[in-house]
Amino acid sequence: MTHAPRPLLPLLFLPFFSLAAADPQPFELGEVVITADTISGAEAMTTRVTASDIRKFERTDLSEALRLSPGVFGNNNGPRNESGVYVRGFDLRQTPVFIDGIPVYVPYDGYVDLRRFSSADVAEISISKGFSSATYGPNTLGGAINIVSRKPEKPFEGDLLGGWMQEGGYIGTANLGFRSEHWYLQLGGSFTDVDSYRMSKDFVPTATENGGTRDNAYREDWRVSAKLGYMPNKTDEYALGYIWQRGEKGNPVYAGNLPAAQQPRRFWRWPQWDKQTIYFIGHTQLGKDTWIKERLYYDRFINSLFAYNNAAYNTQNPPAGFQSYYDDYTLGGSLEFGTKLSDKNTLKAALHGKFDRHTEHNQGAPYYTFEDRAYSLGIEDTHQFTERFSVTLGASYDRRDVLEAVDTNNGNGLGGDSFSAFNPQLGLFYKLPERGTFHATVAQKSRFPTIKDRYSYRLGAAIPNPNLEPERAVHYDIGYDGKVAKHLSIHASLFAAMIEDTIQRVANVLPGTFQLQNVGKSRNLGTELGFDYKPCDALQLGLNYTYLDRKNISQPQVKLIDTPRHALFTYADIRPVKWLSIIPSAEYSSARWALTTGAEVGAYAVMNLKAVVRLPGETTLSFGVNNLADRNYAVTEGYFEAGRTLFANLQLKF
Repeated sequence: MTHAPRPLLPLLFLPFFSLAAADPQPFELGEVVITADTISGAEAMTTRVTASDIRKFERTDLSEALRLSPGVFGNNNGPRNESGVYVRGFDLRQTPVFIDGIPVYVPYDGYVDLRRFSSADVAEISISKGFSSATYGPNTLGGAINIVSRKPEKPFEGDLLGGWMQEGGYIGTANLGFRSEHWYLQLGGSFTDVDSYRMSKDFVPTATENGGTRDNAYREDWRVSAKLGYMPNKTDEYALGYIWQRGEKGNPVYAGNLPAAQQPRRFWRWPQWDKQTIYFIGHTQLGKDTWIKERLYYDRFINSLFAYNNAAYNTQNPPAGFQSYYDDYTLGGSLEFGTKLSDKNTLKAALHGKFDRHTEHNQGAPYYTFEDRAYSLGIEDTHQFTERFSVTLGASYDRRDVLEAVDTNNGNGLGGDSFSAFNPQLGLFYKLPERGTFHATVAQKSRFPTIKDRYSYRLGAAIPNPNLEPERAVHYDIGYDGKVAKHLSIHASLFAAMIEDTIQRVANVLPGTFQLQNVGKSRNLGTELGFDYKPCDALQLGLNYTYLDRKNISQPQVKLIDTPRHALFTYADIRPVKWLSIIPSAEYSSARWALTTGAEVGAYAVMNLKAVVRLPGETTLSFGVNNLADRNYAVTEGYFEAGRTLFANLQLKF
């Protein structure tokens, strides 16, 4: 733990205590918005998690931060020790992740392990659900998640944080910003080093886990970011960004109670989970009402998986033991054009190009390479019919071509179709003066099958299907966002999605093997409710509730997994004096299907408690306990979450 430069106890009783600093300014060039959204009211379609939200609830990585939003469910892929989310029932392949509008999801399988991404340098997270900007590019079947970085406002600003968590966990973060009339520089760095985590005392030991501290649950992550910006005048801006990540992790062994033949017995470790992203973003004003926005990026992902035969992690005899290596990169860019056709009409169009390359091999085996190329043209037009009523009409045409693919069993080349999809959408928005916005939207979206979907043998359990078609969904959404009284704000949404050509497993295509095929038709139906009530500076109350009903229409006997029907998050921020906050919070999740055959993960409720002491000089000391009642629970069957865990953090802002 990082210690203060002088004793803390006497400072608790000093007569002057500073309030917390404001949220960092978001990097505007990194935002992706519906045309003229602040005028039309289309901002109501985007849920935002701010830096202060992240800090208030100590959400140190993106998987934890995203779960603060209604409609977003946490998901831990236990067999791979990956953390992700579902957005209204759509996973991360279907709801891709961007940083400042730059796609950072892994080309091979479309996922990204969100726990590897620190939230330390985040200004805000924008979550678009269903109806999302047509200028994002392809694969936004369920929406889009955009991580917006910081931009300095002052000549010199920053913050430092050091923290400790129970069972040998340490975190450290630093953000520094420099700004002059025409230039700015934003720097960030963070590390997380966790030995393990404490399991609940109610956990019943199994043959593979004896309880106490979780075996093989270590993780270490380092992240450095830098952004150099140039503002030659009041309208133009150009920025060059760089992100470097290095990570490694263990994979806790399955500790559930499925029959022995069904238990995944994986003794796996990832000694390398490394990512680098270089990007350029520019905004050039061509006249009073016309502009272009440029994006160029290169993103590389290097990953290694070591599989062992036993819990001692000292033998690697095939087929269960192996060393697997991935080397992926994405090269792409986009050009966005916008213009005001009149005082009441704004038009925007974007052209995207993206090249994905995946290379894999096991130690001692040949290298295999896969390459895809994707294009997208998106157009959005917003018309302001009255001061309060506006309409946004948009569409995108997406295409993916297969450039290279190989059969990893015999080394022969594999073909594959070119895919295309047309995605129209319509949004109606009505703004109430000084209140909020009603919205009604309909959007058709699509997702191209990944390289893994089309070509992977899944460790011998499947056969490839090079000709998989895109998944498609039509989203419907009506709702309201804004104030209903002076101190009360609400978010309310009723949504539905009809999904066709869903990629699902078809068993025994060959004896004992399955194949992914476009045989699925399903429906997601639900509602989101959020309340924020702040009657005075000393008290703030918040609640998010989501109801989600997913139905597999084409194969009712095959369960749709990993999402609960009911989810609730609630909290209070109590400030009896200016220098002290007491923040209790609670999360509830109903049961969810864990396996398509019907095994369940039970419902759980978890309570957390945090206290914040504000010290002089923008310094805050926070400490508390997560899972206060030491609840024994799991999000993925057989992979139990941490029990009662103490933590403490010290942060200095300047």
